[in-house]
Amino acid sequence: MLKPWKIAIIVILMVSGIWYFFIKSYDYKITFRTTQASGIIYQTLLGWNNWEPLNNKKVQTLEKIPFTGIKQQLDLSDSIIDIRWKICRVSDSLCQVNAYLSDRKNGILQKLKVPFVKTDFVKRGLSIVKRIQRELNDLDERYKVGKVEISKIPEQYCAYVSLESKLEEKANQMMVNNSYILSYLQDNNIEIIDAPFLEVTQWNADDGYLFFNFCFPVSNTKNYRDFEEIKFKTTNEKLALRVSFNGNYRISDCAWFTLIDYAERNHMEIEKMPTEIFYNDPHNGGNELDWAAHIYMPIKTD
Repeated sequence: MLKPWKIAIIVILMVSGIWYFFIKSYDYKITFRTTQASGIIYQTLLGWNNWEPLNNKKVQTLEKIPFTGIKQQLDLSDSIIDIRWKICRVSDSLCQVNAYLSDRKNGILQKLKVPFVKTDFVKRGLSIVKRIQRELNDLDERYKVGKVEISKIPEQYCAYVSLESKLEEKANQMMVNNSYILSYLQDNNIEIIDAPFLEVTQWNADDGYLFFNFCFPVSNTKNYRDFEEIKFKTTNEKLALRVSFNGNYRISDCAWFTLIDYAERNHMEIEKMPTEIFYNDPHNGGNELDWAAHIYMPIKTD
């Protein structure tokens, strides 16, 4: 007759085996930490296959929880890998990224091999995660943000055009419309009196789609008439979080996520409708880290 302690060991091994092979929802887990904000990590994970040709798109995003989790499917010639990403903050300066990988076709086989052999499945997973970690590290060299402070978005009278785009395409939309609005202002002797700015009027974080106004401050001394897509208005002064940003304006949304992270850590309620004021003309070139902007995120006051 088996002794109680031997029975206990057998039961533990059986329960552990059932959990490992039939209940555990992933075959392999990879973890890394980064100083980037959770929203920056989220956007990077969504777009890590964006540079591939259309006929070589291997990644499909199946589920999204903005800024905290993504489920993706990687289609390969010999297998389908499910990747469930989880983003969590572990300190004021660090986020942890967990990648849970599952081989849809060979899950049981992978669970048998993974503890003993670095399979192709594991090598592919490590390659993907290292690639994303490298991209986040490279991004860190492409922009700088200052200290977050409480300020006010200034009231300004401006000429503007209303635009819409995916988050990553907002800078392209501004560039396309820049000459249109500038030509009209110059042709009508309307003087630009301050730095141009962007104000987001709607942001759907689920699909990354924006509605925003691209604005040029002008003197409020005449009764200007709207022309085609160009309109005139006075913006409202708003209490906001503000941070300075240096870098290419294409990635100025990195400052958005810095402000969102700051608000969450400090239990502040904000409206996710940022304003960006640009102090350099990208057409003049130069070192992108010398390009300056102020990024504002309104604070809820109700």
